[in-house]
Amino acid sequence: MTDQVPEPGQPPVDAAIASNRALWDEWAAIHAQGSWYNLDAVRAGADKLRPYEVAEVGDVTGLSLLHLQCQIGADSVSWARRGAHVTGVDLSPVAIQIATELARDVGVDTQFLVSDVMRLDEVLVGEWDIVYTSRGILGWLPDLTSWAQIVHRFLAPGGIFYLTDMHPMARALDDSSPEVRLGRPYWHRPEPIRHDVRGSYADPNAHVESTNKYLWTHSVGDLLTAIAGAGLHLEFFHEFPWLDRQLPCLVKQSEREFLPPKGIELPLYFSLRARKPGFSLGAP
Repeated sequence: MTDQVPEPGQPPVDAAIASNRALWDEWAAIHAQGSWYNLDAVRAGADKLRPYEVAEVGDVTGLSLLHLQCQIGADSVSWARRGAHVTGVDLSPVAIQIATELARDVGVDTQFLVSDVMRLDEVLVGEWDIVYTSRGILGWLPDLTSWAQIVHRFLAPGGIFYLTDMHPMARALDDSSPEVRLGRPYWHRPEPIRHDVRGSYADPNAHVESTNKYLWTHSVGDLLTAIAGAGLHLEFFHEFPWLDRQLPCLVKQSEREFLPPKGIELPLYFSLRARKPGFSLGAP
């Protein structure tokens, strides 16, 4: 995949997001049929959540959970099966249609809504005990400061925000090199970076009409400062030495777990939990 640095003339934020929405509509249809998400296994009872995130979020029985950037709903359904009352939000109408059908097929308490998460307060009201988002979400967000404020807006007093995603350091790796080296920006830029699209991360050979995706870079400092600035209290920030997808420079340890070569230590994934001040009987 070839990256391009931001240049004058890159599309404004709204145009970049519209382009990304078209891409995700295509990807959602591909992902619904593929083995990466394996929705047939989900329908049969498979839980797509990682053990560490289940442990770090805690018992969700009877709690309300807002899942931002929920994509085709596999994780949303898994939280609902664990007893949460789930509302899922995603930019892609195709993804939301697939998620809605999935929830109906398995009979769980889940509703879904089409919305750009950056404009969610225009179409959604209420407060949730948990706001959750995971795996491959930060790069699609143009502004972490506004995003963190939206998270705060939809959290009930005493509620928790939980995020797990690729570490910003992993995003800076050259994903075409067989050696561990940096090949992408780490520090934030207001302009998105255009990437050529070939297939999907879940199916590199899939045919897609969209040829571009636009991603924003965010450092760890950007993320933690945005969360603190929104008035959320950080409870932990955990870093992990593995990535959940293959890069040429990483060594496969197990399914969805890839490590740097021996002797190299890098943070490649992370999780964090933050809490909105206050008290709620429903908060975990």
